[in-house]
Amino acid sequence: MEINRLKTFLVIAKNGSFKAAAELLFLSPRAVSKQMDQLENELGVKLFIRKHNNTELTFTGSKFVVAAEDIVNTYNDELIRIQSEQQAKEQKLRIGFSSSNQEITLQKVLMPLLKKDPQIKLEFRQESGQRLQDLVEHGSIDIAISPYYYLDTNEATALAKIELLKGELMVGISTLNPLSQQATVTLKQLRHLQVLYYSPYASVYLKKTFYKKFEEVFPERNINRVSSLELRDVLIAADQGIGFYPSPFLDLERQKNPLIKFLPITDAVNKAYAATLYYQKNNQNKVLKALLAQLAQR
Repeated sequence: MEINRLKTFLVIAKNGSFKAAAELLFLSPRAVSKQMDQLENELGVKLFIRKHNNTELTFTGSKFVVAAEDIVNTYNDELIRIQSEQQAKEQKLRIGFSSSNQEITLQKVLMPLLKKDPQIKLEFRQESGQRLQDLVEHGSIDIAISPYYYLDTNEATALAKIELLKGELMVGISTLNPLSQQATVTLKQLRHLQVLYYSPYASVYLKKTFYKKFEEVFPERNINRVSSLELRDVLIAADQGIGFYPSPFLDLERQKNPLIKFLPITDAVNKAYAATLYYQKNNQNKVLKALLAQLAQR
């Protein structure tokens, strides 16, 4: 039985229509319909009552959901087990990071490990911080290095974490703006300005994070995503908005952005920040264990 057909079947069962499943799976409705025709032919039963705007499961289809879930879960569990065994043999570490700042932190973390064993294989992927935590939790990567903002919504409770670099968020503001002549700023002075944040994906996660972290001082409509760090920085330098920059990386930011002034916020709000490594405690990867032992000696 083709596993992808079962996965498609479960998405349809959960969302109630072929169209919704097609959108979630990035398939055409015709491709989804064809898969279900093939599955029904293979089983010799009807799984769906197909209507114009939605799809209902037949009685047999409803009962088959449990069996399909068991098959898919067993397949996924076995796939992870096989991949983990292969990874252990290959001395491989699968790594995720969210931005160039985290990439710098990652290099410092990995360097002692690679000096000890240059044969270690590394796989990298860049995703949003929230997505990276999901990937670690599902076993798709071994570690993720991403920002931690000390908010309840930012906590990956199923994961262990090590805070590698701690500091606070500073405000980056153009030297063209009169506020840049001050030594510090207050949120009241900033609240009317556009807040720009970088995310490579169309995510509102940081919009919600900054909205909550700074006690809803900035209207959500004034907190907006840009698609690259370079675009964020040039817009801020041109006085088109402000941004929040972690203090552990300010030396580098000052070199890259001479037209931006970085100022501390005087208000007693949650400004805490940490570049953080996330991992699963039950991960038996030998390379991960060696990395954790190295970090424990810092």
